[in-house]
Amino acid sequence: MASGSSPTAIDLFCGAGGLSEGLRQAGISPVAGVDFDKHAVATYRHNHPNVPVVEGDVAEVTGEQLMELAGTREIDLIAGGPSCQGFSTHGKRMQDDPRNFLFKHFVRLVEEIQPKMFLMENVRGMLTYGKGAFRRQIEAAFEEIGYRTDFAQVLAADYGVPQLRHRILFIGTRVDEIELSFPPRTHGADDEPELKPYVTVEEAIGDLPLMGDDYKQNERPYACAPQNPYQVYCRTGAPKDVTLHIGRPLSAQAQSLADHIGQGEGLRAVPVEALPPRFQKMRTISSGALRRDCTTLYHRLHPAKPSYTITCNYKNVASGPFLHPWEDRAISHREAARFMSFPDHYQFVGASFPRQIGNAVPPLLGRAIGEEIVKMLSQAGKKRSRAA
Repeated sequence: MASGSSPTAIDLFCGAGGLSEGLRQAGISPVAGVDFDKHAVATYRHNHPNVPVVEGDVAEVTGEQLMELAGTREIDLIAGGPSCQGFSTHGKRMQDDPRNFLFKHFVRLVEEIQPKMFLMENVRGMLTYGKGAFRRQIEAAFEEIGYRTDFAQVLAADYGVPQLRHRILFIGTRVDEIELSFPPRTHGADDEPELKPYVTVEEAIGDLPLMGDDYKQNERPYACAPQNPYQVYCRTGAPKDVTLHIGRPLSAQAQSLADHIGQGEGLRAVPVEALPPRFQKMRTISSGALRRDCTTLYHRLHPAKPSYTITCNYKNVASGPFLHPWEDRAISHREAARFMSFPDHYQFVGASFPRQIGNAVPPLLGRAIGEEIVKMLSQAGKKRSRAA
């Protein structure tokens, strides 16, 4: 990092650009991106118009190609989240899922480009799968190409994201003077007075208009002025009206269940006699007694708590905790984006919005680790200056 210049980053598996947006907020300049999803790439280009993006298979991309796109051979950071969905706790866990090995191309491009640091974000399930064998495989691969690594489990809500999203972060460096570290938590629960309180569902979306019976209007006036710092953050630089705030009525079955579900409750709140037969079976254990464990199926978000993890299925209330806190509908695209900490000026284009939003890195999580990376690079630069 040259004196007075911004650190540079290449965003592999960049998707819709959540991580790049967070790094940009932290003072890091994305200079190139890669992703195979044409809709996500369209969104990335729309929101990061000055960053060249390769739309294609990362296996066919070379480090030389990315450095030419970036216009520099001095890259401070390679960042990204190679899909490891076979280890996700939100679906079937398949060790041999080919997506689990995309990290090898991440490692290959780190070796070819030789950035000062790397940042890799992923699902936390990979940390414990096979008693940590996959994690050790990743660490060994980076060690083989000369990078010291460290990892940490993080909760997005701990950094101001209104969402209980657990992830694992790997960071690494080839620079001796860099001391690896992770950002300290800034937010916490009510019994942690030294931290800011978690951002809640109501704080995240309370200024967005209710839909009533009008589900299809794409742009709507805000319900009120920003009521808290998070809403100020989301609305800075935003259009006059809320965009992508559309919905649809619940199916007859979902509505019959939602009638029994209050804020912070899910399928377990529905009387057994009101459940469809397949859900009645779910309510009991082998002895015939009612189950006491919790489920987030048909869960209605609680206004006074962060949301649960936003997945690619947030438009389907049968699949998870996506019932709106005040209306009988699934959350809108803009509400999902708010829970991910995308500012309202961030526009999603093309199609497959739930996949674009649900697969993204929350920008505020990206900003937190980005600010820590800027600090590490700066401290290392000062050490070198003193040594010289």
